[in-house]
Amino acid sequence: MMDTPENYYAILGVPANADLDTIKRAYRQLARRFHPDLAGPEGAVEMKRINRAYAVIGDPEKREQYDTILGGVLDVRRRFTRPRAQPHTPENPEDVEFSGLHTFSTRGPLHAGMMLKTDHGVTSSLSAQRTVQGLKVAAGSFDGQGTIWQVTADKAEETAHFVSDPKLTVEALRELRFSQAGSLLAGWNRLGMHMWDAYTGDLLWSYPLMERAVSNHYSLDVSLQVTPDNKRLARMALPHLPEDIRAPRSWGVRSTDILSHEMSAPATALTDLIVCTEESSERRNFWAIRARALSQDAQTLVTLSCGQIPHEQEQMAIIRRWNLHPKARLGSRAAQIEASILMGRCEDCAGPYVATLDVSLLAFVYNRDKIRICDTQNGTYSEFASGTMGSSARMAISATAQWLAVAREDSEVNEGVIDLWSITTGQIVQKLYHPWQISAMTFADEQLIVALTDGTIQLWL
Repeated sequence: MMDTPENYYAILGVPANADLDTIKRAYRQLARRFHPDLAGPEGAVEMKRINRAYAVIGDPEKREQYDTILGGVLDVRRRFTRPRAQPHTPENPEDVEFSGLHTFSTRGPLHAGMMLKTDHGVTSSLSAQRTVQGLKVAAGSFDGQGTIWQVTADKAEETAHFVSDPKLTVEALRELRFSQAGSLLAGWNRLGMHMWDAYTGDLLWSYPLMERAVSNHYSLDVSLQVTPDNKRLARMALPHLPEDIRAPRSWGVRSTDILSHEMSAPATALTDLIVCTEESSERRNFWAIRARALSQDAQTLVTLSCGQIPHEQEQMAIIRRWNLHPKARLGSRAAQIEASILMGRCEDCAGPYVATLDVSLLAFVYNRDKIRICDTQNGTYSEFASGTMGSSARMAISATAQWLAVAREDSEVNEGVIDLWSITTGQIVQKLYHPWQISAMTFADEQLIVALTDGTIQLWL
């Protein structure tokens, strides 16, 4: 049986055959009453319902699709004939003032900027990079496809579309990563990794991950680089693959392979191997790497591991910072652990896991209602009382470690709401409201990019 959809006409208090001007007037009146900047935080939940309704029946194309569904379930439209929608030109400043309130915020450092529209379905991953041409944004989808935009102050242009190797698209693209200059793009899930030319969208290389027993997309990372002689390299942090691949987890969960692939080399060519071993498998203690973060310059690896620690009855979480290129000793290429930080009980640590580009900070959920941010250089951590973090929660951390964006998504109250935290003060400095759920988000410097489940991408500048 079909679920009954929300009656957006009833939410806005207009008849089912209302014309566009009537809907806009009703929306403005409700916005004055419930907008959080005007009515306080108590109006936020109702304002989200109002925005969701207006985003649909205030758009002629979406309204027609909604009417088809509504007519088949509630049977409220069949006796009405709606006048043909006419283009609307604002006649007074109030139209302009309230026309964009379906995405809004409390006062703070960010303001709503340009909105991008995708045609590949729900966005599952985002990456953004500031380049000499402007802001570059990539969005990947649940079916392994994606779009790249070049964004300037006054326009956004789709510059390329990219597609994953079809043999490795059973699972959605869970992460995307630009190279520092924005010329290369990497994307991955648990099954495979892909590299594209970010100018043309051409697939340069795909690498299957099945033999490496990848537990989740947080357990690997990539840094893309272009050398002075124009070699295009992918430097990767992957679960260790031993020679005996019949039992990869015995080593893969407690060691990391750091290796490279040059795009013009054969697909199977992997070089520059460095193995970072958390715990020797011969000791037979429990040990598992949950998250790996590789710095953009590929000089540093940060891991979050769960292990059996001496004098501790419960399994504990440890964050380690690895120097991947220490000064050579007698030709040795072994990485060195620069810091090892005890973070609490393993069972209290959960994703999402996010890190700064230089991996100086790593953030994760702790005990379901807090966020811990570890300073991997100084060996300390701070804790924010975020409130309950649901299974669909999202986090993003700005490149300069100034802001942490948190989408809790644990209830109707928080659906589509982002808390912007100041990492320095540990305080929420702004709330960003969206009419739809948040499927992915990322920072480009201090600008936040948010993907919504209706297929739009909102830029906050």
